[in-house]
Amino acid sequence: MSQETGVLFDLRELKAGIVAISLGENVLGGNEALNFSSKLIELNRNKVKNVIIDLQNVKMINSSGIGMLVSGLTTLRKNDANMILVGLTDKIKSIMKMTHLDQVFSSFENIEDALKNIG
Repeated sequence: MSQETGVLFDLRELKAGIVAISLGENVLGGNEALNFSSKLIELNRNKVKNVIIDLQNVKMINSSGIGMLVSGLTTLRKNDANMILVGLTDKIKSIMKMTHLDQVFSSFENIEDALKNIG
């Protein structure tokens, strides 16, 4: 798995039941999307109810990468958990608005703002 071709992510627990996942520069789907999905399922099994996805480092995202996020959201919601996006660049905000996904995902400027809104 190389940074040029896939999603590298860094995971950290913020509070009990809340985890932040920081995505790498390229979110392109593929095998890394399977790893991402598996990680979300594992987190949910471990009673994580809120997953914050930090996109501030993402420079490139394609339709497969967007699909990976949608699939992750669906997986979590089926299991009574939530996904929140933070750190959206102007380019990602534009894609989300164009695809109407801005109405599907909760998003905040940063992790601190997201934590304030998790109830």
